[in-house]
Amino acid sequence: MNPLSTYGLDLSSVLSKLAKSNMRFGYERQFSQIQNTTVKRINSEIERVVESDDTPRRLAALEKEYTKLESNKQLIDSFHQDLVSNTNRLERLQTTVGEALSAFTSDDDDTNLTADEVTTLTAKRDALIEDVEGLLITIHPDISTPGVIRDIKNMLDTLKAIEPVEGTVDAEDSGSPSNDNRNIYDDLSMLSGLLDTAYDVTVTTKENAADISLNISASLAEKTSDMTLLSSVELQKRQEQIDAIKAKYGNILRAFSLSFEARMDSLEQLTNSLEGQSVAPGSVLNLFT
Repeated sequence: MNPLSTYGLDLSSVLSKLAKSNMRFGYERQFSQIQNTTVKRINSEIERVVESDDTPRRLAALEKEYTKLESNKQLIDSFHQDLVSNTNRLERLQTTVGEALSAFTSDDDDTNLTADEVTTLTAKRDALIEDVEGLLITIHPDISTPGVIRDIKNMLDTLKAIEPVEGTVDAEDSGSPSNDNRNIYDDLSMLSGLLDTAYDVTVTTKENAADISLNISASLAEKTSDMTLLSSVELQKRQEQIDAIKAKYGNILRAFSLSFEARMDSLEQLTNSLEGQSVAPGSVLNLFT
C-alpha cells in the first residue's frame, strides 16, 4: 500500500509540487546572481562610456579660450576708454591753444600784447597745463601707438614757464628779443601742431580699439554658443548610450524572467492535471482504488 494514498495524497502530485517549489527557489537564487552580475556589467560599460567621453576636455579648452578672450576684452576696453578720455582732452586743448594764439592777434596783428591779452594768455596757459597733465599715456601690447601723447606731455615744463608780459611781440627770428613773448608764441604754435597730430592718431587708434573689442565680443558669443551646444549635444549623446546599455541588459533579464515563467506555467499545469486525478479519502470512488 502507498502510505501517501492513505491520506488521499498522490505521489506524482506531491513530487510535482516539490519540484515546482524547488524550481522557484533555484530560479530566484539564480536570478539574483544574474541580476548582480548584470548590474556590475552595466556599471562597467557606463564607466567606459564616461571615460571615453572627451567632452570635459573639450569644454575645458573652450573655457580656457573664453577666459583668455575675456581678459583681452577687458584690456582693450580699458585701452579704448583711455583713448576716449584723451580724445576729449585733445579736442579741448586744440580749442584752448587756438584761443591762446588768437590773443596775440586780436588787436594788433601779433606785434604787441595788451594787458587784456596777457590776462587771456595767462588763463589759457593754466587751462592748457591742467588738460596736458590729465592726458593718459596708455599702451596696448597688440596695438602700435606713436608717442604723440608723450611729446605733448614733454611740453608741460615749457607751458608752466610761460609768463607773457605786456609789450612787444618780436618778429620771427629776431636777433635781439625784447622779451619772451615771441618764444611763447612759437611754443604755442608748436604745441598746436602736436595737438593736431595727436588728435588724428588718437581718434584712429580709438576706432581700431573699438573694432577689436567688437570682434572679441563676437568671438566670446561664439565660444558661449559652442560650449552650450557641446554640453547639450554631447550630454544627450552620452545619455543615449547609457540608456541603450540599460535597455540591452534589461531585455536580457526580462527574457530570462519570461523563460522561467513559461517553465513555471508548464509545471503548474502539469501539477494541476495530476492533482485532478487524485481521489479524496472516503469517497465512493475510493472503494475502487
